[in-house]
Amino acid sequence: MNSKTFLRNLRRDLILMVMISGAVSTFAQNLESQTEQVKLGRIWGGVTANGDKATFDYRNGFFPNDYDILQYRGQNNDNFFGSGFILAATNWLAPTLKDSVYKVAVFGPKNDFFPNGKVVVPITNYIRYKFPTQIIDNQPVGITDFGVYDPSQFTNGTYDQVVEGTYKNVLGVEVKRKIMVWSQNYNDNYVIIDAEFTNVGYTKKTASGGDSLVLDTLHNFHISLQQAMGNNYYSVGSHPTPPSGGGPVYTNVWQHYYGGRPNDSLRVFYFYSADDPNSSGDNMGAPVVTQRGRLLNANFTFYTILHASKEPYTNPAQDVDDFLQPKVTYIGNETKFPSPETGEDEFGSKNFWAIRGGLSDRDSLPGRIPGTHHGINNDELGTPDFSNFPSGTTQSNNSRNFSSFGPYTFAPNQKIRVVFACGFTGIGYEKAQEIGEKWLKGTLEDPQNMPNPQTGWLPSNFAFPQNASEQDKRKDRWISMGLDSVMLAAYRAKWNFEHNYSIPQAPPPPSYFQISGYAEGVEIKWNDTEAEVMSNFDGYRIMRKLSISDTVFYKEVYSSESDDKAAEHTYMDKTVLSGAQYYYFIQAKAKISDNDLYADPTTRGKVIFSNRVYIPNISDIKPPKFYTDDMSRIRIVPNPYNIKDPLLTIAAGLTDRRGITFYNLPTVVTIKIFSENGDLVQTLEHHPVEKHGLEYWDMVSSSQQVVSSGVYIAVFQKPSGEITYQKFIVVR
Repeated sequence: MNSKTFLRNLRRDLILMVMISGAVSTFAQNLESQTEQVKLGRIWGGVTANGDKATFDYRNGFFPNDYDILQYRGQNNDNFFGSGFILAATNWLAPTLKDSVYKVAVFGPKNDFFPNGKVVVPITNYIRYKFPTQIIDNQPVGITDFGVYDPSQFTNGTYDQVVEGTYKNVLGVEVKRKIMVWSQNYNDNYVIIDAEFTNVGYTKKTASGGDSLVLDTLHNFHISLQQAMGNNYYSVGSHPTPPSGGGPVYTNVWQHYYGGRPNDSLRVFYFYSADDPNSSGDNMGAPVVTQRGRLLNANFTFYTILHASKEPYTNPAQDVDDFLQPKVTYIGNETKFPSPETGEDEFGSKNFWAIRGGLSDRDSLPGRIPGTHHGINNDELGTPDFSNFPSGTTQSNNSRNFSSFGPYTFAPNQKIRVVFACGFTGIGYEKAQEIGEKWLKGTLEDPQNMPNPQTGWLPSNFAFPQNASEQDKRKDRWISMGLDSVMLAAYRAKWNFEHNYSIPQAPPPPSYFQISGYAEGVEIKWNDTEAEVMSNFDGYRIMRKLSISDTVFYKEVYSSESDDKAAEHTYMDKTVLSGAQYYYFIQAKAKISDNDLYADPTTRGKVIFSNRVYIPNISDIKPPKFYTDDMSRIRIVPNPYNIKDPLLTIAAGLTDRRGITFYNLPTVVTIKIFSENGDLVQTLEHHPVEKHGLEYWDMVSSSQQVVSSGVYIAVFQKPSGEITYQKFIVVR
């Protein structure tokens, strides 16, 4: 039978199958399209019941823009949450009326046989803790929990969210997924996907209209997973947004698999920012010159394999990990994959040729473990062009990391288990801002304790752009330091898996909090009796941030110890500026024991916190204007004043006008402003009828001249004669 006749008969059989089985019910359609949300820790995204792709966007509402969050968008079937598994086998009998045999079958969750996928067990989504009840400035803040609150579902692990469900691939393999998320701060930068594959067979329609169960051994069976970096949303870079064309290009990536050489101790596939070879300069890390050089793409995306079955099994006690799995890894874009040469492929499928290692063998990893098929890492090619390999691309269609497990001979009723963690980590946004500012100023020094004095944590033959300056290279070496964080996260995920998901549990967030602005400051009230009954309860901390800008970071304003227990807590923050824009969140603390055998050695004795994501602080508080007789509390904002600073209008809720504001003034005070040379520039008499503590100066002198750049001195004098002074700087 030639290929055209085969396809024509197959199409006829498929049509007949649909006619026999009838229309899919509305219930089934809803079941296949069900989705659930993961919005905890640093990896956010959606999970589809049918294991396929969908589109998710959680940027509206609460999406903390300073918290190193990656939100998986879901459109490319990446395996962030166990979606898009590709299963392959050879000599497969299709479930059609005619005995149509596929020389090679490569199918994802949705295909010609299952256009909507096929859900066997609907997904469930449980959370350990609820969002607290919160009241900001006497207004309740309503926000919907991202799962079903049911603490009884968390008896077999310390994870704080769990999503489970099972779908079926047309090859007759059920895919049961368990997705676990931890909120404690040392393990909140990854999610673990525990996937169990079971060969249950498939139903085939007979000519009489009945069903026939086909139990078939799957030969040359492979499980393929893939991931990319570009099809995501990132929490930083929105307030303020970079100028047009000045933001990160997340498809410019270095890609590296660690685990393919004899001395490798983990199995980690990671991405990180690459320089654009088509533009001048070195833009690795995506520095934004117009925003003081801050780096918008200095973190790493990764996945790490925690377990992969050596052989299919029926008894879980028989299941052992094979560290050589995945035996096949490669990078690139599928549209760029070269075709097999004559004699390279016996099955006639370019995709299966890549899945079973043909592409990797053509461009292999130097020094790879014998018997494995690991392809090249593009950061080890000795070229600054990340796309300079056969399947590389600089286009927006995205280069991907591929891992393939197998080949297995997969008999009916046997199982295969693959467990992996997907994560997002690196040097962090606050450090990235500091590094970028020093890079722009030309004052950046190298990080300490680099393993390689030339390339830092990058491969020893890593090639910087030809026109990279020494400051550029130092910036890149700082970015490479994030690889240390990747390996630490992978190590902790592995420890977590090997200790039955029982690492120390994060304390619960407050069940209630209220934030109110008064004349004397901002009052915070809360209760958290559930945290206080924990044996390792260690008090609370309150974090505060000024403005919604993602160039400003939270700072601790309150910290207590284990004796801080009460039915209701109250703290008054008096170190605030009236009229400024503040955000707060409260965290319970717990102390990990020095000899906790379930804690990995790097975290023993340390403090863990309830996750800040549980405090969806979407509403700001602006303290009312107030006065004080304590002149040491007088503040000048902004200082320094820079009329060209794009953050001026959002730094403290200021409007777009020329001027500075004096805060926390006494009810009556004279303000005299002098130049650095001692010349009197302006005199302001502050004695408002409403007795507030704020005075605004439009930066115009007594002679009606706009002041020039320089250092100025403000002298404050009460009627009693008490005097104080402060300096401020004007940059025009």
